[in-house]
Amino acid sequence: MNKKAALFVLMIIALTITGTMSWQLFSNQNQNSPVGQANTSKNTPASIKTPKINDFTASFEIFTNGTRRIFTAAMYHNQSSDVFIQNSDPSIIYVKKAGITWADFFDTLPFSINKTCLVTGTKETYCSNGNKKLRFIINGLEMPNALDLKIQQGDVLRVTYGN
Repeated sequence: MNKKAALFVLMIIALTITGTMSWQLFSNQNQNSPVGQANTSKNTPASIKTPKINDFTASFEIFTNGTRRIFTAAMYHNQSSDVFIQNSDPSIIYVKKAGITWADFFDTLPFSINKTCLVTGTKETYCSNGNKKLRFIINGLEMPNALDLKIQQGDVLRVTYGN
C-alpha cells in the first residue's frame, strides 16, 4: 500500500511539473496577445497570422432614372463571408474583414459597376453620357472615386444614374 501511495504522489508531482512548464512556455509565447487573438509577434511567420476581423455595417442604395433598385432576390444575398447583404434588409452591408472597398463589395454581386457604367443583373446598362451621369455619393458628398474607398462603419453610399 505504501508503494502505491508513493507512486501516486510521484505521478501527481510529475504531472504538476509538466503542466507548470507547459503553461509557462505557452504564456511566454503569447505574453502580449489578448485572450482570443492570435500572436502576431515578430517571431510568428506571416503565413499563420490571422487577418484583422471587423464586424460592422454600412448601407447602400442604387437609383436609375429615379427608380430605386431592389436587391431582394436570393442571388444577391450572402455571396461572400467577408462582405455581404441579407434578405432581411438588403440595403444593409455586413463587413466582416478589414480593408474591404466598395468595389470589393460590388464584385460579390451578380452585376458590374465602375466609375462610368452600371450593368444590372438583368443586363440593363446605364453608362454616363452627355445627358445622364452615374454618380457616387457617400454620406452626402459626391465621391467619383467611391469604388476605391474602404467601407467605413456607418457609411451610406447612394449610386444614382440620371440627370
